[in-house]
Amino acid sequence: MEDTQALHSFLLLAKTTKGAACAALVKQVLDHPSIYVFGELLDMPNVAELASTSAAPVLELLRLFAFGTWSDYKASSALQAQALSEAQALKLKKLTVVSLAAQSKTIAYDVLLRELEMRSVREVEDLLIECIYGGLLQGRLDQQAGQLEVFSSSARDVDPKELAAMSDTLLHWHGGAVQLMASVSEQLGRFKQQQEDARTWQTDLDQKVEAVKVTLRSNQDAGDGAFGVSELDARMEYDDEKMRKSGRFKARHQGGKHNARG
Repeated sequence: MEDTQALHSFLLLAKTTKGAACAALVKQVLDHPSIYVFGELLDMPNVAELASTSAAPVLELLRLFAFGTWSDYKASSALQAQALSEAQALKLKKLTVVSLAAQSKTIAYDVLLRELEMRSVREVEDLLIECIYGGLLQGRLDQQAGQLEVFSSSARDVDPKELAAMSDTLLHWHGGAVQLMASVSEQLGRFKQQQEDARTWQTDLDQKVEAVKVTLRSNQDAGDGAFGVSELDARMEYDDEKMRKSGRFKARHQGGKHNARG
């Protein structure tokens, strides 16, 4: 887990430390077992000034830990000229695992053996366990399949060179989200219209049923009806329910025909 208090202490020291002392401070940060992000330190003016001094290789080493991997270190003779301490080598390999975990949800042990230049699966698994218990990633070791299943991983510093690609990715995601919201809004509008149509149809049916009731009552009051009041009410309730059922059947039938055409 990232030790923010320790990093803050180093940042305060970097404000007043220059030259060789600043370079030594950077190496202390690289050795620290709980610091895995370095962007803020890279942004410190006194650290940036190392680029124009004999301690420039130390600054490049800091950039490697911020953005690079073990393979990057092994591919650069200039970086290898800065011999890593045991703690630094272990940290860089852990950071490499974090980078790989950000790219894939499963990482084969064979890939880790190659990328980390380790000699055995046991050595790889020990490193992965340290990463998991250290809070750098969440995952499961699948020994039968010979791979790491990644659930989530911590974030590394973002290389300024990657900002343009990240921006494009975010814009693409935003465009997809806008299209999805438009589709949902359109479907919601259709659903609301269907509800309104159903309410209108029900209101119309209720009015027709009430009109029939009024006519029957008027006829009965005029002596044209053969039913008593209670019998007439029962008959009207029966007719009312019959008409409602008929209307629901018709609506379902029409809906089924509509779906069949679609």
